[in-house]
Amino acid sequence: MASSRSMTGLRAAVSLLALAATSQAMPQAKRDAAPATLEAPYLGCFVDQGARALPDNLLGADDMTAQKCAEHCSDYSYFGVEYGRECWCGNSPPETPAPETDCSFPCAGDSTQLCGAGNRINVWGSPLPSPPNVGDYEYMGCFTDKGDARVLTGTSFFDSAMTLEKCASFCALYSFFGVEYGSQCFCGTVLADTTEERPQAECSMRCGGEYNSVCGDADRLNVYVSADCKEDPANVPTVAGFTYKSCWLDNVEGRILTGQELRADDMTAEKCASFCQGYTYFGLEYSRECYCGNELAGVAAAEDQCSQVCMGDATQWCGAPDRLNIYEVIV
Repeated sequence: MASSRSMTGLRAAVSLLALAATSQAMPQAKRDAAPATLEAPYLGCFVDQGARALPDNLLGADDMTAQKCAEHCSDYSYFGVEYGRECWCGNSPPETPAPETDCSFPCAGDSTQLCGAGNRINVWGSPLPSPPNVGDYEYMGCFTDKGDARVLTGTSFFDSAMTLEKCASFCALYSFFGVEYGSQCFCGTVLADTTEERPQAECSMRCGGEYNSVCGDADRLNVYVSADCKEDPANVPTVAGFTYKSCWLDNVEGRILTGQELRADDMTAEKCASFCQGYTYFGLEYSRECYCGNELAGVAAAEDQCSQVCMGDATQWCGAPDRLNIYEVIV
């Protein structure tokens, strides 16, 4: 049997080995490491022990940075990094501050940044702002939307640096605009009756290009309506020897009107009719495209599928993607 002295020595040796292993496992921050400077304001180092300071949507990653955490928590008011590789999100600010020196672990993905420590978290964020009015557009509310059945069916565009002003300017010819999922902008002349208003808290994703504004959420649309009474668009009954026929299906892989084509940022029914003189048909598509032809292939589409206004006259319809407003010559 080993002596008590030898057992004591063995325990001491094991303790020293464990301490050495722990020291080697602990991440070491660079001397000049600091919390990252982001668009979101930095709030400080906080205690995160027991009940989580930020309780939602944990992400662990061996390439963790403050920027990665900010993107992961884009749907939340606050985010924080902890223990070098953890990211936490929440909608309420943390309560218990800690000395800045307590947050001493480098981020796993960037050793020049600090990412909290054990039971310590570096936190950024601010309360979500209330949606403002934008130019001549007034804020209506947060509404449901679906990718396969949009509630604003005019033109649209996506931009990772989306702002409310960008979307309002893009949709200036329309009565409504809406922003969704931080980066998406939709325009429309009417708000589809398939949508329903939801609590503002469900539209909580910040705009990609404007931290202090919200731009909807997944399947949620912040909707704005023009304070000016815009005239409802219509098809021109007759124009330059042509009469309106119908909304029609088109296909970029095989156009149904195979004559001349014209694209213009001042497109109108009058401009297209003049361009297509001598043809039996002309069609307007995608707000700025004009097609001519002597034969009309394909089939008609529902009138409400031609939902984009002409860039040169917002009171006229100019088709939609793969949809043509067709006119035929008067005989």
